[in-house]
Amino acid sequence: MVLTYTVGGIFAVISLAINLLIVLGTLASLGATITLPGVAGVVLTVGMAVDSNILIFERIREELNTGKSLKAAFLSGHEKVISTILDANITTLITSSLMIAFGTGPVKGFGITLTIGVFSTVFCALVVTKLLLELFIEGDIIKKFPMLVKARAPKFDYLKYAKPAFAISWMIVIIGIGVVAYKGDKIYGIDFVGGDEVTLVYDERQESGDVRAALESAGIGEANPLYQNDLDGDNEALKVQVPVNDGDRVLPALQEAFPTANYDVIGQTTIGPSIGAEIQWNAFMSLGLAIVGILLYVAFRFEFGFGAGAVVSTVHDILMTIGIFVLFDRQFTAPMVAAILLIAGYSINDTIVIFDRIREELKTNPDRRLRDVINTAINNVFVRSVLTSVTTFLASIALFLSLIHISEPTRP
Repeated sequence: MVLTYTVGGIFAVISLAINLLIVLGTLASLGATITLPGVAGVVLTVGMAVDSNILIFERIREELNTGKSLKAAFLSGHEKVISTILDANITTLITSSLMIAFGTGPVKGFGITLTIGVFSTVFCALVVTKLLLELFIEGDIIKKFPMLVKARAPKFDYLKYAKPAFAISWMIVIIGIGVVAYKGDKIYGIDFVGGDEVTLVYDERQESGDVRAALESAGIGEANPLYQNDLDGDNEALKVQVPVNDGDRVLPALQEAFPTANYDVIGQTTIGPSIGAEIQWNAFMSLGLAIVGILLYVAFRFEFGFGAGAVVSTVHDILMTIGIFVLFDRQFTAPMVAAILLIAGYSINDTIVIFDRIREELKTNPDRRLRDVINTAINNVFVRSVLTSVTTFLASIALFLSLIHISEPTRP
């Protein structure tokens, strides 16, 4: 953000830092702990926060390109982007609220984190960022708004390639659905088919990969070790998920493999197949209700055709993610549900931004062909979409590399 928007990027980083403090502070006040679904909620909050600032800055860029002064561009740009930010975050709030109401376990935890993030994001975008910009621009502290990336909206005819792109993407979706149907219940992890979860404390921390290898060497089936911290970072525990009836074998196996670690069990629970099926049903129901809620809201704010388009787009992105995930021989666990919900959140957020520009173009140029209006709207948000994707990709890469570091077994 700093490399792209210079002074504006600094303001964005300050706003983001305040945003994260609000989210983590609220979670701490609720006595919550950070789990993988919670991390997904925080990552989505970061993405929404960065996206809101990019929307503001890109609007200012557009106004400056029309020849307006910095003060006029700031006031006009910020005013035009308010409805877009609100629409994008309200649709996300609908999703997160339904997760809290109907979800259980990781789905509910993701919903709580995301709900807090929605409110903090709107506050920081419309109050904190605006306050910083207003103080420096209206106070004549900065007289220019330099941007190192001199990007202008492209003039590409997207709809020219709509049919082949549609066919190719849905072909990938259909292949993925076919693989899911072929594998059946094999795609589900312990969270959905049942299993034992053992919580342990220790004196010496072992790598997750080493723990998994030790349990597999002891003849225990699929094991999923996971370290969890309280928000203050003082109390860490190891949670190990194994198939049903293998929970009692976890402690002896770890004591034999790591005799100096002094493992001790402080809790053990069993997730029966019926409970796993209930978690699975609640996850699907939460997602389904969220899609219906999005359809109704978008239909109310725009029109029914827009709502249907938003739902089809979101379902497409979800199915493609699931299909590719299964193609790589991965299993669904509770954190994966949070990841799918995160994908849904990003998908609807991007869709709403484009719809908002289409609506604006229709009001400004009511006599233009709808095809031209859609192409213009997509081109106008292209730079914003690329920048948002890059910042989110950086966060995802950081998560990916950190998880590889803690999960790869140590090799001689």
